[in-house]
Amino acid sequence: MKSKYVPALAGILLVLVALFYAFSSQSNEQIVVTHGVITPTATVGEGLATVRTFIIEITADGKSGDNYYLVGTLTTVGKVLKGEDEIRSANLNFVLGDISNQVVLGGVSLYPPVGATIAPGTETIRPIIGGSGEYEGAKGQVISKNLGDAGWSHILELD
Repeated sequence: MKSKYVPALAGILLVLVALFYAFSSQSNEQIVVTHGVITPTATVGEGLATVRTFIIEITADGKSGDNYYLVGTLTTVGKVLKGEDEIRSANLNFVLGDISNQVVLGGVSLYPPVGATIAPGTETIRPIIGGSGEYEGAKGQVISKNLGDAGWSHILELD
């Protein structure tokens, strides 16, 4: 004999599972990082395999100081199959308050062939590939936007 409660319980279970998946796919923490215009500290090579390095002070959620900075390298790895844009691989390290508290970003983005960074007004999304200290095991993504003369914003969406 079937219980009259089975359909209701099945419906409740289905709703709970849907809520679990909806909330588990959202970011648990968001850090907003801003900084000025980036000027490479060194550029090695030309064309394919050009490596640009930089270090710049940052503000993270309104906090700044000697221990808030971004260190990075961008390496030109090729051109897109159609168009003129270059593909550059990024290794960006956000140091947040202490050298042990880092969020590491990787991935590739499209860049205009002339210039050290993505075009002003352009946004790119790259993966967070790890972290240390307070951010040990970090994962998620970073949405970076070139604000032109106003510098940059990076929204670190940590899961």
